[in-house]
Amino acid sequence: MLQITERAANIYKEEMELGGEEEIRLFVRGAEGFFLGVDRDNSEADDWKCVVNGVRFFIKEDDLWMFDGKTLDFCEKGDCIKLH
Repeated sequence: MLQITERAANIYKEEMELGGEEEIRLFVRGAEGFFLGVDRDNSEADDWKCVVNGVRFFIKEDDLWMFDGKTLDFCEKGDCIKLH
């Protein structure tokens, strides 16, 4: 399943000014291709969940296919987060 690096988690924590109980939903966006969507939301019991460095991530079952076997991390240039 998805691996999320501490570096990526810290960026979300800082940029989104997350509190202790807030969760981040990762999802598939797209029209002309697929893109990573990120939003504050509340998870449900059957969602895939992961906590990295205090950041609570979750993915709905319908979107799991995009994340399987991938890693969420910084771009090599350090100016973006990339799913690879």
